[in-house]
Amino acid sequence: MGEVDRTSYSPLNVGDCYVVYAMMFISDRVDYLVRTPEQPPFWVPSSLFRLVDARIPAGWEFSITQMRPDYKCLFDAFKISCLVGYPLLVNEYLHYVGVVEGDPVEVLRFMEEEQHHI
Repeated sequence: MGEVDRTSYSPLNVGDCYVVYAMMFISDRVDYLVRTPEQPPFWVPSSLFRLVDARIPAGWEFSITQMRPDYKCLFDAFKISCLVGYPLLVNEYLHYVGVVEGDPVEVLRFMEEEQHHI
């Protein structure tokens, strides 16, 4: 959330297609959870993308952060109002934090979800 005008979103490449694994609604913007083959998943502003397929995957769930004690700190600190994505991300706060921080255990759990359900 500490983007500045010079924030780099490499390893993304202009013109490449990326799967969106979740969406995060922050004040007046939406971020996507994406990944490249060499990287763990990371959040990037949706304004960097052109949607090719706008369908929501079956099985996705949502979490209104203000209504969930474990996720409420996301609203308080960053104004994240809602998460929409695979169930593990929106129902297990420690998994969400682990994905954001690149924790190897939680990234592995993400990869397992990616292979089976996402």
